[in-house]
Order: sequence, then C-alpha cells, then structure tokens
Amino acid sequence: MNSHKFQQAAQYAIKLLQRNMLPAFTYHNIDHTLDVVDTCTHLAKLEGIDEKNSQLLLIAAYFHDTGWTAILGTDSDTYNARRIIHEEQAVQIVRDILPTYNFTFEEIETITRLIMATKRDHTPVDILEQIIVDADMSPIGQVPSSFLRSNDALRRELETFGMKVKDTEWYENQKDFLETCFYYTTSARELFEQNRLLNMVAIQSQRKALNS
Repeated sequence: MNSHKFQQAAQYAIKLLQRNMLPAFTYHNIDHTLDVVDTCTHLAKLEGIDEKNSQLLLIAAYFHDTGWTAILGTDSDTYNARRIIHEEQAVQIVRDILPTYNFTFEEIETITRLIMATKRDHTPVDILEQIIVDADMSPIGQVPSSFLRSNDALRRELETFGMKVKDTEWYENQKDFLETCFYYTTSARELFEQNRLLNMVAIQSQRKALNS
C-alpha cells in the first residue's frame, strides 16, 4: 500500500476524533484509539502479518471509533440510539473519505469488515479480525492499576450520558463481563490473559469492599 495515503488517512481519523469527539467520552477517546492502533501494530508483528494487511488493519483501528463523533449531545436517548450503530457510522465515514486518498474498493471493503468486527458479540472469522478485536479488548488485559483507571473512565462516560448504576450493580456487571471475555490470538493470550484474571480478582475485591 502507498505509505502516503496511509499517513493521510490516519491523520484524517486522528483530527476527526480530536476535533469532533465530545469531552464526555472519557473512555472512547483519541487515547483509546491510539492504544488500539499500537496494540494492533504489536499483535500483527507477533502474528506474522504482512505489510499490506498490517496497514489495512491499522487504518481500521484508526477509524473504528470515529462513529462516536456523530453524537453531539449528552442526552441519554441520543446516546442509546447512536451507540448501537457507531460501527456502521464509522464504516460510512470510511466509505466517504478513503476514496479521496485513492484507496481501492477491495482495500476499503477489508477495512470496513475489520471495523464491523469490533461490534459487540461478533465472532472473528480470520486472523485480522481476531487481532483488532483483541486490541479493542486489550484494556481488560492491562495490569490492575491501569485496568481500574480505564474501568472508572468508562463508568464516568456512561454516567455522563445518563446511564447511572449502583456500585454493587456496576461491579457485578464488570465481573460478569470479564468472565465472559477471552482473547482469540495466541499472542494476545500470552500478553493479556494473566492480567484479565487478576482484574477479575480486583473487581471482586472492590465489590466486597462495599460491604466491609
């Protein structure tokens, strides 16, 4: 792939997120996107992905959360309506923008497929989808101190959009989520699985602390 168009597309996504993402997004923000890009880069190298596919993977990572920029207010009705289709909106942004940077139809189809792979409950069908899903879920596989910070950021984001939950319910939901998540690639399991288990313990400890 032409490296110039890759850089142009990546910069477009970064500027879009920086310019249009509401400050209320304390979790789904530019920092999360760049973390996903970095993790995709690392996993692609470990999994032996060739340069062209790696670049397509990274473009998908840069754009995967750009659909959140369509949310312009913090009312819960708008948020709830938009959040279930933010991947589709990211795909539309890609279809509108990437042809201007001379991406081919086949390249765009691969990128949009990878973005849609990050949709909740999607089962990855190939190694590229597995990598981007694993990268998107990498926060739950960080050391407990980092995980708890990102978990708190997610909770603050949801509360800003009117989705307030009691402490006990939050920790119970997070425990259930951690128990059902898993990593698809061998590399991600080696990097993150032990921390995911530690984070289950950390969440359970916080849950128990409420009753102490």
